[in-house]
Amino acid sequence: MKAIIDVARIELQKMFYSPIAWLILITFAVHAGLLFMVGVNFYINSAELGFPFDNITYDLYANPNGGLLPGMANNLYMYIPLVTMGLLSHEFSSGSIKLLYSSPVTNLQIVLGKFLSMLIFNLSMVVMLIPEVLFGFINIENFDYPIVLTALLGIYLMMSTYSAIGLFMSSLTSYQIGAAIGTLVVLAGLGYVDRLWQDIDFVRDVTFWLSIVARVNPMISGLILSIDIVYLIVIPMMFIAFTTFRLKGIREKTSKSVSFLRYAGAFAIVAVVGYICSIPSLMTFHDSTNTKVHTLTKESQKVMSKLKDRVTVTNYVNLFEWGNFVSPSTQKLDMLRFDRYNYFYPNIKYVYKYYYGVQTAPYFNKIHKSRFKGLTLDQTIEKVANTYEVEKDIFRPGSDYKKEIDLVAEQNTFVAKITTEDGRSTLLRTYNDNSRFPDEAEMTAAFKSLVMTLPKAAFVTGHQERLLEDIGARSYSSLTNDIKVRRALINNGMGIEQCNLSSPVPKDIDILVIAEAKTPYSAGEVKNLNDYIERGGNLVIAGDRKRQEFMNPLVARFGVSFMPGQLVEHNLKMSMDMITAAFTEQGRKLAYIFDDPRIWLGMPGAVGITYKARPDFKYIPMLTTDTLKDLKQVDSVGSWDELTPTEFNDEVPHFNPETGDSAGPLVTGLALTRNIHGKTQKIAIFGDADWLSNAMLQNANSYNNKLAAGLFYWLSDNKVPIDVRRPNPIDTKVFLKKADAPFYNYLYKFVIPAILIAAFVIIWLRRKRR
Repeated sequence: MKAIIDVARIELQKMFYSPIAWLILITFAVHAGLLFMVGVNFYINSAELGFPFDNITYDLYANPNGGLLPGMANNLYMYIPLVTMGLLSHEFSSGSIKLLYSSPVTNLQIVLGKFLSMLIFNLSMVVMLIPEVLFGFINIENFDYPIVLTALLGIYLMMSTYSAIGLFMSSLTSYQIGAAIGTLVVLAGLGYVDRLWQDIDFVRDVTFWLSIVARVNPMISGLILSIDIVYLIVIPMMFIAFTTFRLKGIREKTSKSVSFLRYAGAFAIVAVVGYICSIPSLMTFHDSTNTKVHTLTKESQKVMSKLKDRVTVTNYVNLFEWGNFVSPSTQKLDMLRFDRYNYFYPNIKYVYKYYYGVQTAPYFNKIHKSRFKGLTLDQTIEKVANTYEVEKDIFRPGSDYKKEIDLVAEQNTFVAKITTEDGRSTLLRTYNDNSRFPDEAEMTAAFKSLVMTLPKAAFVTGHQERLLEDIGARSYSSLTNDIKVRRALINNGMGIEQCNLSSPVPKDIDILVIAEAKTPYSAGEVKNLNDYIERGGNLVIAGDRKRQEFMNPLVARFGVSFMPGQLVEHNLKMSMDMITAAFTEQGRKLAYIFDDPRIWLGMPGAVGITYKARPDFKYIPMLTTDTLKDLKQVDSVGSWDELTPTEFNDEVPHFNPETGDSAGPLVTGLALTRNIHGKTQKIAIFGDADWLSNAMLQNANSYNNKLAAGLFYWLSDNKVPIDVRRPNPIDTKVFLKKADAPFYNYLYKFVIPAILIAAFVIIWLRRKRR
């Protein structure tokens, strides 16, 4: 050990008695200061303008898109090779290697001493980042320091890996510049190795594991994985072994065949270790972020804990689907979507099956025909396969898989079928939005459907109620069964059916929805509805203007009535028949999604609700008008129930109590609950059916989509949609003013580098005097 320390001490003296080490440290400090102050100045300016923040620590230090530590990690290749290039190449060029060979030190001691010197130098580089870290402790409220410490550890291990590589490259040549260039080449190779031979299963796992970027990035963003720690230990060990073999070969004049066997053996050991560590069941992790952004939420963890035996995720990939194509060489990247699930349930197998079929959705069908006009099917397959650089023989007609899945019903798009060993299965889809692939809510809903029976909602038909299949503005497909809409209930674990009240409601229906009947129900249909209510089923009844006579008989038994006329509102930013209702204080307590006083519900053409409470139910006014005046969300001067028919495009209604108009605020949503048959029955009555329609749910400026999810979350007893909330961020405030910016700019850009320059000058002068 003493020999190793002596070699390291001598090497450090050479480093710090020369300008190169100090120049690198100074440049590194300036680089960190410049990058850090970009983020700091942004937060200072934003705080000055009154913008709210959250996750400040993560964004400022660990965010891959602009954070300090990922930014520095991405540029380490500019620093480490400049230090390591002379570790051994200088010994060869100056002839001092002969002195080392003649001294009582072994090849391994020489290599470990050189590497130890780099570990110490790397530590000094990490110290250059401490001033930026201290900024967080001083100026960020509830500084989330575990993220930063984890990221610093990742950077240090990354530096050490680079150092081991640079040490080996330095042993290959007596030219220092050649050693630096060689190091850059190897680093580039390790950065891109995860893109090589990815269509071969065993090789895919090994080369993906060898990627230094894939191994370091999670740690720098706050996630410690056992597979990454192993990598950042065994890869440096491999290059230390390579360097030792190199010195041994020079010293002993070893034959090329023996040397090759040594190198190949070391690499094989590392490859086997990497493959073993890549096995999900052997992996462990630690999420150091306060909000646990890298792992599953508690609800998802509960779901995964209920799975048993092997789960197979079979992905069906369509050659003709633009944007969602996962080639054999990118399968590993696609599997990363399930990484968080693998942490908690590693017994998941992934299978990819390739097919071709023209997408059935009219828009994409038309685009396909225009893109490949004049080509036969075989020519189209060959053209697309050649473009993607994949073998066309792996693709089969979609009909070949009809015994496994109806791909036509899935519009011939990318879809995954999740299957358990006992034969249960469910589908996980892609969506027509910017994100395309499912997020945690949809993925957990799919897994949840495999471990428990989820609620089923039935929508009543037979009286011209809202349609589910139609994509028109007034229909309910976006709410219910549009497979390409992310928030649709069918994609969030809820079963969807249609039923007719001419027969009893099926026993497996948990939620019944009646939306704007246009003709009256018969006495038998009302009886079947009442039988459903008496058995404790949950219910939604949505009325609308001009439908009171058909809908009132359905709510009369609750003492509820839809008011005549329709509601209007002096809303200066929208049409007066657009009611901006908001949740009452009691209504916000029904579901966590409702508990935000800033959100409101758009209800076009709504009617008011009146009620006389009956003793068997608890009545909760859920939505009322006029609440947005207090929230200052819109310019509103009140609402009323207008009894005079109005054409809103040509007329402006006026409140007239003499004609029977009723002044607001008025109830537009009412919740009823009672305990029956050992459970809590939940009933929601709305004065508008349009708020759940395609037009309102697809409106980018509307909260209706979110609140619709909240309604069915409440009705399903909090089962679906999945609750994927995380802890609220605690670091939400920066204790800085605009006047503080110059001080920190000077500190990080000039003062700290000046201190380093002064230290170098002092050490250099003292050495010169000696």
